Amino acid sequence: MLEPNNLDFIKLGFHAGLEVHHQIKSDRKLFCNCPPILEEDPEAMDYSFFRYFRPVLGEMGDFDPGMLVEFEKNYKVIYFACERNTCTYEMDETPPFSPDIEAIRKGFLLSAYFNCSAYAEEIVVNRKQYLDGSITTGFQRTFICGRDGWVPVNGKKVRVTNVYIEEDAARRVNWIDTSSRIVYFNLDRLGVPLTEVITEYTDVETPEELIETAKQIGRVLRLSRVGRRGLGSARQDVNITIEGGDRVEVKGVQDLHLFDILCRHEVVRQHALIGIMEEMKKRGIKKEDFEHTYIDISHVLNLEEGSKAFASVFPKMKGIFGIEVQPNKDFGLEIFEKSMLITGIPREYHFHSDQLEENAVRNRSDYPCKINISQENYQEICSILNPESSDAIILVVGSERKAMHCLKKIVERVKIAIDGVPQETRRLVQNGNTEFLRVIHGKDRIYPDTDTPPIVISLDKIQEMTKDLRKRPWEVFEDLNDKYGFLQEKIDLLIRDEKVEKFYDYTETKRINANLAYKLLIDLPREKRRSGVILSNKIIDTIAEWLAKRNIIAEQIGILLKILLENPNLTSTEIKAKLGTRQIPINELEEMILSKLKEFNFVPSKQDEIYDDILVSKVVGVIIKNIGYAYSGEYLVEAVKHVISKQEDE
Repeated sequence: MLEPNNLDFIKLGFHAGLEVHHQIKSDRKLFCNCPPILEEDPEAMDYSFFRYFRPVLGEMGDFDPGMLVEFEKNYKVIYFACERNTCTYEMDETPPFSPDIEAIRKGFLLSAYFNCSAYAEEIVVNRKQYLDGSITTGFQRTFICGRDGWVPVNGKKVRVTNVYIEEDAARRVNWIDTSSRIVYFNLDRLGVPLTEVITEYTDVETPEELIETAKQIGRVLRLSRVGRRGLGSARQDVNITIEGGDRVEVKGVQDLHLFDILCRHEVVRQHALIGIMEEMKKRGIKKEDFEHTYIDISHVLNLEEGSKAFASVFPKMKGIFGIEVQPNKDFGLEIFEKSMLITGIPREYHFHSDQLEENAVRNRSDYPCKINISQENYQEICSILNPESSDAIILVVGSERKAMHCLKKIVERVKIAIDGVPQETRRLVQNGNTEFLRVIHGKDRIYPDTDTPPIVISLDKIQEMTKDLRKRPWEVFEDLNDKYGFLQEKIDLLIRDEKVEKFYDYTETKRINANLAYKLLIDLPREKRRSGVILSNKIIDTIAEWLAKRNIIAEQIGILLKILLENPNLTSTEIKAKLGTRQIPINELEEMILSKLKEFNFVPSKQDEIYDDILVSKVVGVIIKNIGYAYSGEYLVEAVKHVISKQEDE
């Protein structure tokens, strides 16, 4: 197995792409008028119902292979619903209503942000099959808004192939014991408008580029103010492949910090599977070598009542099932994942003969085995199965029907191993490894929705829907970096807190210093939040107005903030009184400066610079004591220097 922390991604031919799913802000769901409100109280559910799902033929008369796997799992799906956010549409009792026009507009606006060169001239709703129970209809309604866009990443363009608007799926709320094959969903999220942004998976060549691509897409969703905020509003699927491997989709990776370990462990897995394929070919193994012959060996083992043990021989496979394909995970467990998910038989009731080796991966991993196999009863099993010395044995314990079904799936998966890396949809687990979810969906999964008529989109309509396009995140970075030297981290905070527009208003319209504007919008609210104080936009805007009108200077922000928090309804006059400032006419200010200069024995003659600087500081300090911060320290310094210069020139 490759060392995960020492990989040459370019040499290995690493490529990755993203499918970013993000809920968009809306007042209603995509195909009905229910509000997009999540129900947090489980006691508030008004009713429940259940469904079983079956696959249907695609338009070309074929079943989608991913749907067949979902069907084999044989789940009973129970739905909970609340009347305030669900209706008969979510129950699949009525056809869809008209699509949300605002969601369509935001889809086209996002397409503009992603530089899409082609917009949909017609909204054509399609059905995308889902049999995992997350959508009551068995399919998700989706439509494309734009294609052929890009985002800049590390000096190159990563292509955005498509921008979709689709309905979100129901929330899975709980699993019962997998052996019962029951899953629960909450319908509150079903139908919430969602955008799906897909990148070209051949354009990204390192995990660092993948992370930056995800950040750029996230910045667009935040800067455009299209994306909804909150837990569960964004999910990312990662597509990964290496040279000689195949595309593998890892579902629901929410944390960007997991991208690196995910990519490393998936590269290791695919490289190991390629090596296993080559070893199987080297041994002359063929698919027809593996037979669906399952031998009952229950009498050899001490089993629980109602359980059966079945075993099968895998010719020339000795040593292969024990190969480590990911950290603390052998090829045997990789094979078992599919059968475990489909049949519900837990991993501890699967066994392969390579586990008996002294240095077996499963001996040092956290995957227990509840099948008590010793060398003695293993020899007895061998006497029944009569394997060759180069053969391996796999054994499964469960009910007779499930155990035999489980071995059938194992044989099918071993046959696939001869072809190398299978196209699969997988899920990320805690240690950075991945587990099988389903076969990757094919083209037969998507077909036109016959319940929703097409909507023609004219060029004028496209221009109207994209008129709110502002600077893109990378354009904002270039601008603020050039003008003020801001780094990406500072700009990201402005984008994340949706303060970019306000920052431009403060700096360009109100002429507030850029660093001071940033402090007002980002640093000050965060600092106060840590102490439990939430600053409203109104308070921040009030401070900005006072700064813009030169009623206060930077040093007085803390004092003004305290006054506003304690007395939010004070008038400007009352605030000035509390600030203790006394702004006086310029001629009076100059007279005051001259008076103070005389107090410090100033002689109007050419003095050395050090003397002038000390004198200026003393005079400014005295004036501030008298009139407060009515004028900025910078302004007072210039005023004192001006008076000194006038006296010296006379």
